[in-house]
Amino acid sequence: MNRMIALWAHPRSRSTVLERVFIERGDFEVFHEPFASMAFDEQSAIPHDDLDCGLPRSYEGVKSLLRTTRQDRNVFHKDMCYHCLDELKADAEFLLEQQNVFIIREPARTIVSHFAMFEQMPLHAIGHKALYEVFCLVTKLSGKIPYVINGDDLARRPQENVRRLCDHLQLEFLPQALSWEPSCPPQWKAWRSWHKEAERSSGIVASADDFDDRPLKAHPHLMAYYQAHRPFYERMNQFVQQEHS
Repeated sequence: MNRMIALWAHPRSRSTVLERVFIERGDFEVFHEPFASMAFDEQSAIPHDDLDCGLPRSYEGVKSLLRTTRQDRNVFHKDMCYHCLDELKADAEFLLEQQNVFIIREPARTIVSHFAMFEQMPLHAIGHKALYEVFCLVTKLSGKIPYVINGDDLARRPQENVRRLCDHLQLEFLPQALSWEPSCPPQWKAWRSWHKEAERSSGIVASADDFDDRPLKAHPHLMAYYQAHRPFYERMNQFVQQEHS
């Protein structure tokens, strides 16, 4: 049977650039945040581009699309757990029929980056809490801790991290998939404005060390968001896959 791999993320976690690696591999049909199509429409406040991109607008519709595609090809889909949290928590069958990978990033940078894109973002959209809830559910259902990647470590050491992920997934490591020509893959067009940096990239690169945390300190509600989500990051970060000694 063909494979299905889910990369569960929170916004601004570096999940899109990791998704790009799977686009470059060429051996997976890659879906970019398909469950966002059930969470948002053209009238939603969140910045968006072309949401009329042909994806189903219901949880069951998206799930059916992924399953149908899997009949012919390996499937990789990246999404945010907060897009469909209640549905995921009630759908053990779907979670267990795929390999679940989780990516996290320290929330200070992600919140500032998110705020720069969408000042009206609600608390739950920071995403760490929903991600942690699904992580715990997959752990309970499968009896083992799922694979966790730290997005900042991925950026610092992309080859090592992608190689370890491939080993875990029992995939051939393809080093050529770690570099590409800057472009906008068709999968990103619905949310293109969110992925300008990834679109300009030619590989996975680390951010500058001089992080400006002034926006976090200047807006009390952002600091409250940080304090609410930081504990979920810390819990999951304990399980980040480290290089074997």
